[in-house]
Amino acid sequence: MLSKLISFIPRDWLVYLYKNMPFNGLKNWIVYRAQHKFLVAVLGVITNEKGQVLLFKHEYRKQPWGIPGGWMELEKPEDGLEREINEETGLKVQITGLARALYGDRPNRVELIFTGRITDGTFKPSSEISEIYYCDIDKWPDGLPIKQRILIKEILIGDSGKLEEGANIL
Repeated sequence: MLSKLISFIPRDWLVYLYKNMPFNGLKNWIVYRAQHKFLVAVLGVITNEKGQVLLFKHEYRKQPWGIPGGWMELEKPEDGLEREINEETGLKVQITGLARALYGDRPNRVELIFTGRITDGTFKPSSEISEIYYCDIDKWPDGLPIKQRILIKEILIGDSGKLEEGANIL
């Protein structure tokens, strides 16, 4: 609501008000309330010592197989992905880098896709993840979305598929 009202104020006026408003707490509250919101998803193309890709069988998806991921809490993105994987499976991973950042809609979100490797742990099924599978590229299980297949190949071997802008990976 506040963001719609503020959109009618000329940008130069908003900059002037921001620069000259004396109360930082109030200023930050207004800025926060005036901005559009979105979620941040953290996902991982995680490999084992053989270079095989870790996939999860999600209990709540129509296409059940997929790369590990979840929603970030108030934490560093890398910590969020490590936490999600550990909570859902008991596995420990080390994040090695940020591979890609994408925008998705339904819901509006930023998807941060990391690379990483398994470091420790034994798989324990959870209410969200019933199985894990380590697969070689192009030996995908049935039920792995095409967009995730393309993403994995692009990240691991540089194969540029047809991952279009706004592709919902999660």
